[in-house]
Amino acid sequence: MQNDQIVETAVVDLMEMKSRVIDVADVLKTLSHPDRLFVLCQLVDGEQGAGQLQSNSNLSQSAFSQHLSVLKKAGLVGIRKEAQHVYYSLKDQRVAGLISQLHSLYCH
Repeated sequence: MQNDQIVETAVVDLMEMKSRVIDVADVLKTLSHPDRLFVLCQLVDGEQGAGQLQSNSNLSQSAFSQHLSVLKKAGLVGIRKEAQHVYYSLKDQRVAGLISQLHSLYCH
C-alpha cells in the first residue's frame, strides 16, 4: 500500500514538473530574442520610460512596440501611465532574478 502511494506521489510530482518545465520554456523562448533581453536588462535596475528604452534599443518605433507587446503578453513587464508618459518595469520577480543573474555572469 505504501509503495503505491510513493509511486502515485512520484507521478504527480513528475506531471507538475513537466507543467512547470513547459512554462519555463515559454519564458526562455521570450527571453531568447536579443532585443527583448536588452529591454529586460535595462529594467533590472527599475522602471524606465518608453522613450528612453526605445532610444537605447536603436529599434524603429514599430519593431520596439512589437517586442514590448510580446513582453507584456508574456507577463514579464508591467506598465504605468502618467499623463502622456508610459513607464515599464519588470513584473515577474523570478524573471528579475534571472536577468540579474545573467547580468552578473555576462556583463561584469
